[in-house]
Amino acid sequence: MPTLTIEYQTEAERLILEQALVFFTQMRQVSATAPDGTVLAACERVALDSGRKLVRDALASAVQSRADATDASPKSRARGSKGNAPAGS
Repeated sequence: MPTLTIEYQTEAERLILEQALVFFTQMRQVSATAPDGTVLAACERVALDSGRKLVRDALASAVQSRADATDASPKSRARGSKGNAPAGS
């Protein structure tokens, strides 16, 4: 059986990749087991439910990664320290 090796940078990337694999597996299982004449509708339900969750999670992960990078940048820390200075300093 062929194997696939995927390199990821962060734990968040790993989780999204695993969710994508689960989504694909679920879609294949539904398409294989849906009664004749209902395959498209069954797969559309999976795409709308599980696919929407996958996209929402990927979006949240991307936004969080950007927020984390912004918080960690020296420029951001410098602005934060100026904003936290007591009035009159």
